[in-house]
Amino acid sequence: MLFAGKEIEKLMDVYPCLREVCKGLKTEAYPAAMFASSAFLGTLMTRCTYRFYHRPQELRRLNYSVFIIGDPGSGKSFVTNLYELLAGPIRKVSKEGQNAENRYRRKYKEWLDNGQKGDGPKKPQVIIRTHPARTSNKVFIEDMKHAVEMVDGQEMHLHMLSFDTELDNAINQQGEAWSNKTYLELKAFHNEEDGQFFSNYDSELCDFNVFWNFVYTGTPRALKNKVNANNVGNGFSTRLAAIPMPSTHFEMLKREELEDANVEPEEHKTLRMWAERLDSTHGELPIGKLVESTYEWAKEHMEEAEEDQSKTDELLLKRVPYYGIAVSVPFIMMRHWDEWQQHHTLTLDDTDLYLCRLAMNIQFACQRHFFGKYWDYYFMQQANCISYPTRKRHTKLMRSRYSVLPDEFSVPSMQIFLGVSQRTAEKMIERWLNDGYIKRIEPGRYQKLYLELT
Repeated sequence: MLFAGKEIEKLMDVYPCLREVCKGLKTEAYPAAMFASSAFLGTLMTRCTYRFYHRPQELRRLNYSVFIIGDPGSGKSFVTNLYELLAGPIRKVSKEGQNAENRYRRKYKEWLDNGQKGDGPKKPQVIIRTHPARTSNKVFIEDMKHAVEMVDGQEMHLHMLSFDTELDNAINQQGEAWSNKTYLELKAFHNEEDGQFFSNYDSELCDFNVFWNFVYTGTPRALKNKVNANNVGNGFSTRLAAIPMPSTHFEMLKREELEDANVEPEEHKTLRMWAERLDSTHGELPIGKLVESTYEWAKEHMEEAEEDQSKTDELLLKRVPYYGIAVSVPFIMMRHWDEWQQHHTLTLDDTDLYLCRLAMNIQFACQRHFFGKYWDYYFMQQANCISYPTRKRHTKLMRSRYSVLPDEFSVPSMQIFLGVSQRTAEKMIERWLNDGYIKRIEPGRYQKLYLELT
């Protein structure tokens, strides 16, 4: 990420907000800042559309599924600051809707407590676009259906926005049917249609398209819980932008001095200003030149994948162009703001195309880094080059323990990784040898034969 960070640094004098969103971070963390901020800025541009080279007759939306991944204490908290500053206009409207909903709930409870005399309070039609991880699907879907505006004479659904500092918090909700949003996550990237038809009277019978952007921060282990060899085939990893944070390398943060606690920093004012501006944008974006650049990028990399006979690269690069557009467009819009306001045009140049290609290169490299081995494993299984683990039921604890071990390990390293006693580690090794999950490569050292246990 160091090279990409240095390239982003070169563009800071060209694109508004790029320097501000990266302030205080290491150069290697600039890609994470660019992707996270673009998700918030792009969600503000929810009323904008564009046409892609695949099925150009369809109007596309700016969609984001972004995970910022780093070890504990690696500095991921900067995303919280970006969320508070850049998502301000969306959060303000949502807060008004939440207050109205809470007033209704209080009045409804009073009406129930008073014996339901007379007509009960009428439920308000409010717009709430921000949701925490602990949100029931019923509430989420209702809010998504109600988040509608008339834009350029047509009814348009606005994006929902979710942010959480703990990816595990979002993952844990998937264990509950009432809050499991796995399929909504999958359908959000292309705004695909979903629906619900339940027998209870509280749930509305409806079809709907999913308009939902989300940004989560988490650890590598949390990411592995979300995407692993067992579930990589559902395709979520190809829709996901997982951007790593750099190691701290025993370096202290730069010490900052507070000049005046009552004065907002200039960079905060800049970010708030652009958030308000982008929240007002609407209409079809004239970015045909940018789309053509993404096509050429994909074509070049597809030829390389064919030369390497890499089915993994062939698969992973297909959705990368969407991120090239989604990440670069908010910054391009800010750079050409005056032109857009006056003429509703965007005169793109080579610098804009380079920013787009840089975003694609970052996304493709991160896809390979985090998910390449899973897809290699997937295609090898499809070709019957390797066998599946013995089909027996494994406990969640056993799957987790097997997953967290490195490819090669010993009894002492197993004790460290799993936090178990020597006797427990030896018993597990004996059992896994018998089951064919590992093999002995030399006295005292073992090798895993599978990425994951199913």
